Amino acid sequence: MLHVVVKDNRALYEREIEEFYRLRKAVFVDELGWDIPVSEGGLEIDQYDDDEAVYGFSFDAEQQLTMACRYRPTDDRSLLTDIFAHAIAPGTPDPTGPGVWEITRGICLESGGARHNQRRRACNMITPLELARAAGGTKCIAFAEVRLLPLFMQMGWRITLLGDPTDFGQGTGIAFEIDASDVAIAKIRRDFDLPEQGYIKLMPDTTDPRSIHERAAELALQSSLTASLQPQENDIREVAQNAMRTIANTKLNQRAFDFVRRNQATPLSATA
Repeated sequence: MLHVVVKDNRALYEREIEEFYRLRKAVFVDELGWDIPVSEGGLEIDQYDDDEAVYGFSFDAEQQLTMACRYRPTDDRSLLTDIFAHAIAPGTPDPTGPGVWEITRGICLESGGARHNQRRRACNMITPLELARAAGGTKCIAFAEVRLLPLFMQMGWRITLLGDPTDFGQGTGIAFEIDASDVAIAKIRRDFDLPEQGYIKLMPDTTDPRSIHERAAELALQSSLTASLQPQENDIREVAQNAMRTIANTKLNQRAFDFVRRNQATPLSATA
């Protein structure tokens, strides 16, 4: 299951947070060529890694990060509107505000097309929507490479575009929002057979000497549904490949954009 890391439990995840920052440098800077600052220690950290930032971490059977992402409420600021405001179509209402969460710096190194792997990835897709909904919101926002949006939609995100594709220097990105309504969340749960809550949030406990992985396993094994989301020995943890850059070409980006534009979110009924 996904571990949710907030300000109040970060002390439990100091090693994992640093690993996330190093992975971000390896993926976004070294492999994808993004022109973003890196610390002398090889960490990719920015101004949105503050006390309001929430991290979602999934681990493989060897307790290494295999999926990770950053979520953050947008009631004070937003990477999208601060840095990529030009990607939002003129006349579009401000997509940020109370209850709206932003999804950034997502990494998925767990491959495999088995149902087990799909369900684990779906936990990572549904968690920011659950967090936004718990905060009283009904949507999340993001800016991502155009070529990735069809994959996001296949994993259950109901996307509405906020503008057209735009060149950000190292690729072609697009601004969009994701439906985080109760109906949209329930549909992902049904489609991927997920538990009522797809994440766990461990809190510091001075009386419990166990590791976060031991504590999480105990919680996951309380039901067969959550136990089935535990990492397996044959799960494959990939590393980013330089070939990722070569597929971000104009033709494929246009195909992805056309697909998303045709299949944007339409109203869902309560029984969808």
